[in-house]
Formats: sequence, structure tokens, C-alpha cells
Amino acid sequence: PPRWESPIESTHSKTALIAEFAFALFVERMKDAGDGASERQIVAIEEAAWQATETRMRPYVSQGLDLNREFDPDERKEVDELTGRLFRFFARPNALSVLRPIFSGCGFIDASEGDVIYEQTIFEAKTVERPFRSNDVRQVITYAALNFSSGQFAIKKIGLVNPRRGQYCDMDLEDICGEISGLPAEELLARIVQAISSGEISR
Repeated sequence: PPRWESPIESTHSKTALIAEFAFALFVERMKDAGDGASERQIVAIEEAAWQATETRMRPYVSQGLDLNREFDPDERKEVDELTGRLFRFFARPNALSVLRPIFSGCGFIDASEGDVIYEQTIFEAKTVERPFRSNDVRQVITYAALNFSSGQFAIKKIGLVNPRRGQYCDMDLEDICGEISGLPAEELLARIVQAISSGEISR
């Protein structure tokens, strides 16, 4: 995949928490993009981002996640670098963005929250040290299928972005569906919708 930044090596134990908080900060800052944030607004942005992070990460506390907001200077530097990379990647002037889009549920799949719709591309952020995997592509294809079922958004492409590795990829929906199945996007997405509606695909 194309690289737009150099990789960030993390030696911190809070890698997952750092990644989630960085994305939440990006979302809150994007909402105020173009406005010069006052000190009070900066505090409010941080609070909103942390609340979102707590909500999403709390289920993992039982698995040993340390949900501690105190970051040491190196950890905080990493948060800010990841947030800045996401902001630079998505903040093209006049680009239409939908942050944390909710795709209506279908069949046994409940309503699902994506990361970003940027112009007409569904992007999923994977802030991890590993390369992109086929499961990542399947996840975004599933969002595309849910969107095909509901007709909520105009989607022509799917994409993955990894601010930690500084890499991204985007793929035309017609092309990727053709490569996966040999079918046009409309037909493949319709078949996915049919399968999840009828229970042909097990949980």
C-alpha cells in the first residue's frame, strides 16, 4: 500500500488505548475544523474524546485493559502524532466527510458504526503495527453491503488507513467486488445482503 508517513514504533503498553483516544480526538477536532479553538474549546474537545474512548474501551477492562487516562510524555506525544496524521490525511479542503457513520442493521447484523466516509469512500482506520489483512477488507465490504441495503450514503470506493504505519489503500467498489467474486458490485452486495438476511451466513 502507498505510504504517506514514516512508521511509528510503539513500545507502550497502552497501544490500544492510545489508538482509540487518538481517533476520538481526530473526530472531535474535525467537527471544529476551520475554527481557531480557544483553550476552553480544546479542553472540551479532550473531554468529549475521552468520554468516547471510555465508552468504546470499557468492555475490554474485563480482559485486562488499563483504562487510565494518565499518559506519560512519550505516550501523549504518540497520541498527538497519530491524531495529527489522521487530521492531515482526511482534512482536504472542501472534502465532504461523515464521521463515525452508522450503517443500518440487516438480518442478524445489528446497526454498525464505521470510521469515516470521505467523499464517496468508506475508510476504516486500523492503527496497528501489522499490515492490512483480508479481514479488514471484508469488514469494509460488509459496511458497503449494509449501505447498499439501506441506501444511506453514496459509496463508490472502500479504503483502509493506518496512521501508525503511515499507509493507506483505497479500492473502487466495482473493481474489488469483481476481484473477489467475478460479479458486479451491485450483484455481490445484493447477495451478501440476502445471505445475512436469510441466515445463510452463521455468526
